[in-house]
Amino acid sequence: MKLSVPKEFEDSPEMMLAWLLRDINQMTQSKLSQNLARYGLYVGQPRILRLIHDFPGETQKQIADRLFVSAASLSTSIKRLRKAGLVEQRQSKSDLRQHELYLTPAGEEAREHCAHDLRELHRHILSGLDDKAVESVIESLKHMRNNLKEDSVFASEDNEEDI
Repeated sequence: MKLSVPKEFEDSPEMMLAWLLRDINQMTQSKLSQNLARYGLYVGQPRILRLIHDFPGETQKQIADRLFVSAASLSTSIKRLRKAGLVEQRQSKSDLRQHELYLTPAGEEAREHCAHDLRELHRHILSGLDDKAVESVIESLKHMRNNLKEDSVFASEDNEEDI
């Protein structure tokens, strides 16, 4: 398959990288959406299920912080997951104003299915790359992510999108 990139990007490593990252993201999201539809889930929801699994009893605000979004932007996804019977909220015993999030048995099962599908998709994406190449990509992407996390433009809640 021929790479579809604007001609002017060929001489600009920064623009080429941005174009490729966006292409990879869009293609991954498309494949992921197809797989998740089998479980009645949306693209951002497996990550939420994973975090609730890894940190049971955390509040919506704590999970939102882990996702780099506001609690308000996470609200719709949590409501959908609760309505689907995958997540439950319990009142905190230590602070009655707080509600803690937990996976239901159905939520745990959905998380396991999603994790399996994601592992398979990621194996496919990385096929043909040796361990050294994968580590190099990971380190470069971590560095780029840290650059963005430090950028005050992205620290504002006004720039967040719903999950």
